[in-house]
Amino acid sequence: MAHIDASNSPIVVDRETDNKGKTSIKYLKERFEAIWERSTTFGWTEVNIFVRTGRGDEAETTGDYEVTLRPGEFYEAGVFEDGHGPLSTDPIRLAFIKVYCLWKKPEVRHFITDQNRSTGGTWHFHQVHTNVPTDIVTIGATRTAPFVDAAGIPHIKGADGGPTVPLMTSNNHLVEINPLYAGNRYFFVVVVTDNFGNWEAYQEEFTTLRRKITVEFPTIHIFNDGDPGSHGEGEFWFRVQKGPFNQPEVIQDFHLPEQDIDDWSETDRPYSVGFAHLGAFEIVEPRKESVGVISWGVEHDGFLEADEGASSLGVFLPIPAGRFVENVNNSTLKMDCPVSTTGDDFHYGVDVRWSVEYGV
Repeated sequence: MAHIDASNSPIVVDRETDNKGKTSIKYLKERFEAIWERSTTFGWTEVNIFVRTGRGDEAETTGDYEVTLRPGEFYEAGVFEDGHGPLSTDPIRLAFIKVYCLWKKPEVRHFITDQNRSTGGTWHFHQVHTNVPTDIVTIGATRTAPFVDAAGIPHIKGADGGPTVPLMTSNNHLVEINPLYAGNRYFFVVVVTDNFGNWEAYQEEFTTLRRKITVEFPTIHIFNDGDPGSHGEGEFWFRVQKGPFNQPEVIQDFHLPEQDIDDWSETDRPYSVGFAHLGAFEIVEPRKESVGVISWGVEHDGFLEADEGASSLGVFLPIPAGRFVENVNNSTLKMDCPVSTTGDDFHYGVDVRWSVEYGV
């Protein structure tokens, strides 16, 4: 996976000892991927990695090089797919870094004149108005307190989500950050700078709304009842879980006892089920934000024949993140449960309906 990072970001210059500063850009990429760069003083240019790093063939995949900036300047670089650089009609950026250079002791500390904010379950929106055009050096939200360096600049570690649109020079920044974990306490940080390298930082805390999930299994569909000479006898299980399928945390299981089933000559016979998980508003833990459903069934053939099995591989329910889209109302899908035993033909499907809402 492509990666690019800077050893110092932002670069901080002490005006009492120097007028410029350095950082080291380190990258990791595939041989067929390219690095492009631009700065305050030049536009997008593809980097000759052999010349810049001073290395041989190994520079095709990994390396580092120095960049020098003066306060008020920026440098950005990205790893792009070959033939899809920033000047192409369809750029494909795989990794990105943007570094600003700031004064250690800024001349002006009061750029921010107004702020507005709102928070949902998976997002935080923040408006920052400044009295002169500024760039955002840092903006984000983290569940751990930021580190503040000797110059007083806060640094985010382990940020969740990120800005949903590119950051631009402006005196009215409108930034949405997502995805975030519902019901969690966050530290918000923003650092703005003018084109002379002066800067101002602001921090606050907020809590995202908690999440409530409702999952229903209203109907099963018998595509093949596993008994060509008559009707079958089926027994079914349904599960709602969270986290990855290889290490799930079960939310709730449902069981439909053995009953006669028929497939209407393999033409999809529906049977009402009516199971529902009615969740409560809760905090979403990291790595447990996904919600999945799974079902398995057995068609019983008695003591003279082996039972037939069918099951789904499991389906993650789409849970969108972001302002205006995070709430879901009675969305539906059909989960396929094909035969899982060798030489058999038992097959059914499950209607799944789910809703997602957020609140305190």
